[in-house]
Amino acid sequence: MIGLLLVAQLGIVARGPERATSCVPFELTVAVRAAGTAAARIDPPASDALQVLRSRLTTRSESGPDGRRTTFTEGTFLLASHATGHVAIPPFVAVAGGLTTRAAPLVVDVQPAETTTPTVLVRSTLDTGTGSAPDTLFVGQQVDYVVDVQLNESARQRLRHNPTFFPPEMPAVLAYDLAPPAPVVREGRHCFETLSYRRALFPLFPGETRIAPATLTYSLPLSTSFFSREESFELRTDSVQFVAIEPPAQGRPADFAGAVGALQASARLDEPSGRMGDPAVLTLRLSGTGNVKLLPRPALALPWATIAPGDERVVVDTTSGRVRGTKEFDWLLTPTRAGALGIPGFRYPFFDPVRRAYDVATTDSMSFDVAAASLASADTGSAPRLPIRRVLRAERAPPLPTQPWYWAVLVLAPMPATVRRILMRRRRRAVARTASRRLRLLARSRRPPAPRELRRTFLDAVHERVPQARRDASPWIALARLLRRAGVTDATAHAAEELLDQLDRAAFSPSGVVDPALVTRAVEVMRHIDAEAVRPETGRSATPGTVATALLVACLVAAAASALPEAVVHTFDGGVRAYERGDFATSQRLFARAAARAPRSPDGWANLGAAAWARGDTAHAVLGWQRALRLEPLDDETRERLAAVQAPLIGTPAYVPPLPPDAL
Repeated sequence: MIGLLLVAQLGIVARGPERATSCVPFELTVAVRAAGTAAARIDPPASDALQVLRSRLTTRSESGPDGRRTTFTEGTFLLASHATGHVAIPPFVAVAGGLTTRAAPLVVDVQPAETTTPTVLVRSTLDTGTGSAPDTLFVGQQVDYVVDVQLNESARQRLRHNPTFFPPEMPAVLAYDLAPPAPVVREGRHCFETLSYRRALFPLFPGETRIAPATLTYSLPLSTSFFSREESFELRTDSVQFVAIEPPAQGRPADFAGAVGALQASARLDEPSGRMGDPAVLTLRLSGTGNVKLLPRPALALPWATIAPGDERVVVDTTSGRVRGTKEFDWLLTPTRAGALGIPGFRYPFFDPVRRAYDVATTDSMSFDVAAASLASADTGSAPRLPIRRVLRAERAPPLPTQPWYWAVLVLAPMPATVRRILMRRRRRAVARTASRRLRLLARSRRPPAPRELRRTFLDAVHERVPQARRDASPWIALARLLRRAGVTDATAHAAEELLDQLDRAAFSPSGVVDPALVTRAVEVMRHIDAEAVRPETGRSATPGTVATALLVACLVAAAASALPEAVVHTFDGGVRAYERGDFATSQRLFARAAARAPRSPDGWANLGAAAWARGDTAHAVLGWQRALRLEPLDDETRERLAAVQAPLIGTPAYVPPLPPDAL
């Protein structure tokens, strides 16, 4: 069978256990080999006696000796059977490149369960609704975060209340809670009942997004008594991740502003006619599937009227599997001349992620009859724009408490003082045992020392104070000469040499007795040597020039490490120019790219909020200002802009205290 799998253009092999227990999950593995780079689709068997609890697919591609690509798909399926006896598992089906093949059917000997243990299974998956694995998405494309909780019959009977689900934090996405799916009615007995939690996610920025594991808690009574105590359990799902990319540049319309979905457009006027100076309301209605809440306002220019942006109304429908809804944009048109005037049709480009193609929603042109009337002097002033930052500064370093070396420094900070204390103790002990101290102790002793001991101690004291005497000592160089080299005066050097001669005669005399005056003289000569000899250098301190050079090198290295890439600065400058000429859609898109590439620079996020606010995009404005404020908690301007949208509440997750980042 393995040989057939390797030879065929499309082959499949299924393996499973020979025995299983009724309503106890067991695993089946399926391997599919397909020629080419396209991954095969594996369809699990459909049987009234089997229930597919979960599945996991992995794909890898390899090149053969002839250079041809081969794709291997391996699937693991978790099944449960409520039937007993020899249960036949229908063949698994693999489909790839227009070819279809089936695996050999399997037979499992299912034994009845003696006792049923409460079993709760939980898993989290991502679903785009297209049947393929959502490894890569487009920015603005919907992906469903699905958590399935499966309970067997024993767990369903013992549960007194539904499990509690704690969703994880979902960064860089906009989430909508979806209505639970309609329950699947199965005829006959089944092992597990599935409870599903679904949340629609829309990626806001390109890049990799990782969703942490979700937590499920439930309690089971210890006995069947109503007053029985309950035992709590906690389950965690696996983490899921996906990568969001920008819509393709190929085929992108020039006026594309970032709308993603499948849209239809219509336009209307509140009145078919009017007169000069009287405002009329023009409404554009966009409907369809997608994240309609973040659809940008299109540009509108009419030479015969002044235009003021009006309200925006959004209706989101989450009752179906795909998020859909409507968004309406209003403009106030004030005609400045009379006649039969025309309003050209709207042209609203969008990207359809299902078809992976750009499309345009259009409306019909409209006519507007304007009667003549006298006009008051027009107000030529323009609404003030929020000031933006014109220079992209380097990224802020992460807060110190988030750095591993910070905690290492805190742990190791006492170590130098501890080591120094230990060394000082050893040094003091060493000082207490110096040769000079031993020489003084011999002079204080009531019993005269031996001549050889006194000679050895005196020479050790001299060598200890004048290391050159030990290093350069030789039978042909007198002690007086060595001492003079060390800075000792001639009188002291000659006295030391004479003392050494006397000690030599006493050490080798047959009597072996030392004159007490000789001991006192040895101490006196050693005291003069210690006072006159040059102190040896223990080290050289750093000069001011060395310190300045080290600081300059450190500053240059830090500046090079924190410098931003030229492409990011160019993108930021392009956003500034687009904002100045009033192209807020383009500026928002450019600032979003700069913020994504330099996420720790507050300037990109602050300008993203200002551009989104100018477009009427409150969600992205709050997002940009919130992240800028977290990088610069002491920035009063950003804090005031956030407070204008919603007053900050102390204690909420969105509240940023006005403290330095390293103190948070």
